[in-house]
Order: sequence, then C-alpha cells, then structure tokens
Amino acid sequence: MDEKQMYIDGQWCASSDNNTHNVLNPATGETIATTPKATIDDVNRCVAASKAAFADKSWSAMDPAERGRMLNRMAQATYANAKALAAIESSNNGKTFREALSEIRYGAWTFEYFAGLSDKIEGSTIPVPGNRLNYTLRQPVGVTAHIVPWNFPLQLALRSIAPALAAGCTVIAKPASWTPLSLVAWLEAMHEAEVGLPENVVQVITGSGGLIGDALAGHADIDGIVLTGGVPTGQAVMAKASEQLTPVTLELGGKGANVVFPDANLKYCAKAICFGIFMNAGQMCWAGSRLIVHEDVHDELVDAVVAEVGKWKIGPGMSEGVRIGSLVHTDHRADVLRMLK
Repeated sequence: MDEKQMYIDGQWCASSDNNTHNVLNPATGETIATTPKATIDDVNRCVAASKAAFADKSWSAMDPAERGRMLNRMAQATYANAKALAAIESSNNGKTFREALSEIRYGAWTFEYFAGLSDKIEGSTIPVPGNRLNYTLRQPVGVTAHIVPWNFPLQLALRSIAPALAAGCTVIAKPASWTPLSLVAWLEAMHEAEVGLPENVVQVITGSGGLIGDALAGHADIDGIVLTGGVPTGQAVMAKASEQLTPVTLELGGKGANVVFPDANLKYCAKAICFGIFMNAGQMCWAGSRLIVHEDVHDELVDAVVAEVGKWKIGPGMSEGVRIGSLVHTDHRADVLRMLK
C-alpha cells in the first residue's frame, strides 16, 4: 500500500496530526493507498504559503511569455506521464484506462492552450472626452482554491489550474477524498520534470471535503474559488465564500437529452445514446439520461439500443476490452441502487 503525502508550504508532508484516509480501488474494494487528512492548521499554513508566493511576484509579475513557456513544459510533462497517470486514475476512480488516458491528454492540451494565451491577456483603452486617459487592466486575482470532483479527478483539476496559472495566480488544489491519487501523482511528475515553477505556486492539499473545502471557501486570504460538483455543494461553497465576498466560479449538475426524429439513422443514434449514458459509467453532469423519441421509431430505436448495449463489456477499468468500469465508490453505488428502487 502506497502512503502518499500532500504538497504544502514547499514540502511533501503528512497532516499536522498524522491522520490519514484510506483510498480504494473501487473495482476490487482493495485499499491501494493512504493520503493525509489535512487539518485546519494545514489549511492555514497552505494558504499563507500561497499568499506569500503570490506576494513575492516571482510568478505573478513574471514575463507572460515566460509563464507561457513554463505552462508548455508542464503540458509536455503531462503528455510524457499520461499513461502512468491514466493507470492511477483508472485504479482509483474505476473508469476505463482508455477513458482516463483520453482525459489526461485533454488536460495536457488545456495547458498548451492557456500557454498560448498567457501573453495575450489584454486590457482596453476607452475613449472619453477631455484631457483624460481611461483604460482597463486584467490582473491576477491572487490565491485561488480549486475544489475538484471525483468523476474526472485530473482533467477537471487541470482545466481550472491552467488558466489560473496563465493569469499569474497561485493555486491550491483540493482533490475529492475518494479520488486524490492522480492529482498528487501529477504534481509529483511536474516536480520530477523540473518544469521550473516557483515554490508554492501550486500546492495540493488532501482531506475531507466538508472540513477542508469549507475552510478554503471561507478563508479570508483566498481570492478566488473554483468548484465543480453538485448543486448542494455549490450552494454551500457560495454561502461560505459570501462571508468574505470571495468570487466563486461554479460548474454544477446538469442533464443531457437525446431527441430522435423519424428520419434519424437509428443505428448511429443507438451508438451515440450508449456512449452518452455509459461513458464514465454514467457519472457525468452531461450524461444523456433522457431520450425523447418520436413514436414512429420508438420500438425500433429501443431494439437498436438493446443490441448496442450488449456490445459494452463491463469490468475493471484496467482490463482489456472493458467499456464500462466500476462506479467510483461503494457509497455512491448504494445511492444509485436506492434511486433504482
């Protein structure tokens, strides 16, 4: 079993009270690692380090083109480690290796994209009457907290970390307690690749969402919060952040629908419908969980979907040919079973 650490205040470390959380492989139920259960003291130390890293301007005032080159190095290091990271993601989240690899490569591309944007962040000059100069500046907000969900643990972390870094912000990333391993491994890979990030520009803190996420959301020295998650969690984070008037960026739950008309190619529709609902074992805010079908093709489409479903192999995410991996956690499986009943 792997005893992982979190990265705060310039070092890989345990929590201040040495408590840990067991991390499972959901396909087998096996405990595959432990991660620190951070405390409020750890949060305060982490935020203070991030605030100091922003204040010393080694990152926030760096030449934007150089920041872009550094993000490109991070992208290349992510590509280079994609297969290893995908194996970790599959073992910890339950998704198929194929899905995990695609997502991590997409995360690397996100860094490439924002690397190109980092020196193109521009203000504007506004025409005004008289002898006046009126213009706007776009500046980094400061310390940003990134509260990451369990369904796409690394991809969604990289999706928000990359633009924050491109803008010159410092980053504190908090992965979901069920799925922390890929984000921890990614930061380890960045350090091993010596991409050149100044100390404490990116930190990863692990622990309970209720305790650590809440503490980050309400912390006076956090300047911006990003959360992807469910509506109740988003409401709680927004309420906590409002105490400090901290800006919040939320991406919350949703529903996806498929609308099928009589002239549709039903064989193609069946493939798209199955992909839309079974990708990532259906654990997506945009899963196509609603079918709106014209009555003239209803029965034929149902038959086509049933035939297509039979081709989707279920099993452990790392097994050859598997299209649907396990659900992320036994607690989540229990929730799904309750809904089915």
